[in-house]
Amino acid sequence: MSFFRKPSTRKLGAKILLMGPPGCGKTQCGLSFPKIYALDSETGIAFYEGEAENLLGIANTQDFNELNEAMDEISDMVKEDPSSIGSFMIDSETKFYQNLTDAALTLEEKKARSKGKDEMDTNISVRGWGRIKSVATRLQNLKLDLSAKGVNVISIAQSEDVKEKIGDNYIKVGEKPVMAKGAPFDYDIIIKLFVEKDTKGEFHYKGEILKDRTKVCKVGQVIDNPSYLVWKDHLEGRKGERIDSNLADDAEKAITTLESKVNKEEMNTVDRFRELVSKSDAHKEATLKLVKEAKIANPLSPKDAKEVQKIDEIIKEVEALELDKSA
Repeated sequence: MSFFRKPSTRKLGAKILLMGPPGCGKTQCGLSFPKIYALDSETGIAFYEGEAENLLGIANTQDFNELNEAMDEISDMVKEDPSSIGSFMIDSETKFYQNLTDAALTLEEKKARSKGKDEMDTNISVRGWGRIKSVATRLQNLKLDLSAKGVNVISIAQSEDVKEKIGDNYIKVGEKPVMAKGAPFDYDIIIKLFVEKDTKGEFHYKGEILKDRTKVCKVGQVIDNPSYLVWKDHLEGRKGERIDSNLADDAEKAITTLESKVNKEEMNTVDRFRELVSKSDAHKEATLKLVKEAKIANPLSPKDAKEVQKIDEIIKEVEALELDKSA
């Protein structure tokens, strides 16, 4: 059996990112989609619960773990009855991302306190950002899987200014969604929503198209009152089978494979250092001697990249000595 399949029209759900400042109509736009199950992290959807007849289920949470569980539940519901769910809405992605980064920072602060350091000087470590990226990537893959099963995925995010230093001043050059780095690349449609005031003092909801894989709208096009109706004919007109996608499971398999093949070169520098000094007294003596000569105060907590590099060199040097482990 070939690994590849013949290309054909597929029934897909759209992945939509709605971004913008408060009060620009992001939630209203999201609620225009059919058969919605929603996660409300800001209790903003609560104001529309009695009005939105297409809102079939709602849960209030800011927990990334519960977001994960919710998408797994939605996926199971789609498997049992493909027509039971039309859209999955997250309002907002920003709160979930902030919750995750706050949790990572709290862990770093606890570590600092345990070592007698000032927690006010603590930042998220490279390893901490790695954990955040790992969780965010799995959640993005779950969204891709839901889309492949025909479910529209609507992510709502606050926006922030992108600035560049020109001369002595920082100038706004654009805007970006407040969410995991790289996440916007996964979406089919990205709309920057805003409110425009006319000459009569009346406000109008607008949306600038930043991306549209469906080709229904052009990039840069500004539309009035953006909603599901703009893309309804295109999305509902797609016929064919759904894609059997398990990207989230594939990511888990990749992690398991990497973990099973960990070797000394792949290990963290500090972990390799610990393993080396625990081999024998001879290894410990030789290693600590070189550490002292390199003037490294604490090899278990390198202060910068240069110290990490020095520790790597010490490890290689001691390993090359071929010391007797029984010594």
